[in-house]
Order: sequence, then C-alpha cells, then structure tokens
Amino acid sequence: MQLNKATLSEQIYTILKNDILDQSIPQGEKLTLKNLQERFATSSTPIRDALTRLTEEGLVNYYSNVGVTVINLSEKDIRELYQFIGDMDALAIQYASAHPEQSALLEELAHIVERTAALHDKASLSDEETQEWTTLSDRFHLVFYDYCDNSRLARAAEKQRSQLTILSKMYQTDHAVQKEIEKSHIFIYEAYRNKEYQKASDLMKEHLKQSLEYALQCI
Repeated sequence: MQLNKATLSEQIYTILKNDILDQSIPQGEKLTLKNLQERFATSSTPIRDALTRLTEEGLVNYYSNVGVTVINLSEKDIRELYQFIGDMDALAIQYASAHPEQSALLEELAHIVERTAALHDKASLSDEETQEWTTLSDRFHLVFYDYCDNSRLARAAEKQRSQLTILSKMYQTDHAVQKEIEKSHIFIYEAYRNKEYQKASDLMKEHLKQSLEYALQCI
C-alpha cells in the first residue's frame, strides 16, 4: 500500500483505527511490526507512532512480552464502558445547559433528529446512507460535549467512545434498533428543549442502558 510520506503516521493511524472499529482487524488480534511494515511498505517509525496513538485511545494494548494487540472487551468491560459513557453523557448535558448559545445547540439537535428520522423512513438505506445515519446518531451525543465547556470531560469521553464504537457498529445497522435509538434521541431532545435538563440527563442514562443490552447481544 502506497501512502503519502508527508502524513504517513496519520494515514496509518486512520487506516488501522477504522479497521479496528469495523472489526476488519478483530478484537484480540496481535499486530506485528513486520506485518504492518509489509502492508504499508514503510519503516517502523511511522507505524510505532500510529500504534502509540491507538494505545492512548484505548484501542490497542502493549505488553512487553507479547507486543501490541487489539483490545478484547469482556462482558465486564462492556458493562463498565456503557455505564461510564452514560454518566459522562448525562454530565455533558448538565454542563451544556449553562452554555449561552442554546439556540445553536438546539438547532443542531433538531437537524439530527429530523434527518435520522427521514433516513429511517426509507424502505432501505444504501451503504452511504447507513453511514450517514450512524454518524448522525453518534453526533447527537457529541453535540453536548461541544457545548459543555469542559475540555477534560470531552477528552475523557472521546477516548471511551472509541471503544464503544467497536460495539455500536455491530448493532446500529439493525432497522429495529435504529428506530429505538431514534425514539430515545427524540425524548432526550424534547426534554432538553423544554429545559428539563435533569430529565434529559436521566433519559440519556436510560438510553445507554438500552444500548448496553444491544451490545451484549452481539458478543
């Protein structure tokens, strides 16, 4: 595979991350420098840089006597992950409620809710439309972090959400699941729009509990 040397490490990181998130590289698989050098036709330096970033994101683990392996999430890991994300998303809602630009926040949430509903009303979705739906569904959660005005909370959530994406990609393409996710988002949006911020936070936690059940069915 030929890559642009100016951004070699970035490109390798992006390719490997996408492969891990969609499970082209499955959980628990060992990543060797030799195989990666052959795949990307490059030296070990940019590959090591990319693997360091993936380690920092929690997508791979480094063991001194083994090397680098893709994370392998146990049932306990998954339960902890969804509980933690639910708590962080709920906290982001509380913080975002104090942001002065509420109209812009609500406008983006409304767009997401309307667009995902329009996509779901179709009899079937193309691969591009499915990707758009998934991106918008994830974006619904991230909006609150954009307005939470707390960089530490946003960074913590970003790291955990990378792991969550491995799981959500397994169930978010299911038509029935999409419908339930949309309903949850609408209820959260309506509560937030009505300035019922605690209710919106509680609904977000319930939404993540339901998503946990979808994830557990996939393992």
